Amino acid sequence: MHTFKEFIKKTPLINIFIILKSLFVKPMTQNDEIEIINRLIRRFNVPHSFIEFGFSGWEFNCAALISDWEGLLIDGDSYNVKIAEIICPKEITVKCSWLTLENLDFICDYANSRGGVGILSIDVDGNDYWFLEKMISTKPAIIISEYNSSFGLRPVTVPYDPSFDRIKKHVSGTYFGASLSAINHLAKQNGYSLIEVSNSGVNVFFVRKDLLTIDDCELNPECAFREKYFPDGTRPSQQWEKIKHLQYVDVTKI
Repeated sequence: MHTFKEFIKKTPLINIFIILKSLFVKPMTQNDEIEIINRLIRRFNVPHSFIEFGFSGWEFNCAALISDWEGLLIDGDSYNVKIAEIICPKEITVKCSWLTLENLDFICDYANSRGGVGILSIDVDGNDYWFLEKMISTKPAIIISEYNSSFGLRPVTVPYDPSFDRIKKHVSGTYFGASLSAINHLAKQNGYSLIEVSNSGVNVFFVRKDLLTIDDCELNPECAFREKYFPDGTRPSQQWEKIKHLQYVDVTKI
């Protein structure tokens, strides 16, 4: 089945395959992200627009919003982009782009042209921290960022590399992105509060502090941290042992 799918990806038949699949399969989030998003957009008055980069065609954080919101979806995989182009309404702009710090300006322009963005979601398995550092000045109401539980609570990120590929960096594929503590440090410095963490130990949610009310409780990384489940049963400390010798940046020292 995999070989057949890879074959039709290279032919016009892929469009028919995607259209037929869309009759039975709708895009969704990886785990409980949509439940968290729904809670947050009910609690806070946010613009109905989102930016999400690093997505799978059938699985991404803002999937349930595509029928009612404006949005910008960006990914470096042309197949993911093709799926989104076919299944998303015209209000969703889809771009195929390998992102670097040097070519993020079009995303900032999109955010600024909307007069504010409701959700910014980042999941690129690599330069997540550095992209958020540049994009956070657009002041989205809600930020969703993947974190790497293999780093534990160390306030670290991988060094910036415009051609970052986590599989090439380490055979385990667990050397990428930033820890929950590192992302929280950046968010807090820029006026955001840690509000929720997905049950899968993958995504963390921040809300801009000016939107909070007396009923909203800011979480701290030590209590909010959740570890990602690995099929082989290993836990964060065991994953860290495999990759601790690699390069890291302590974000509290930059």
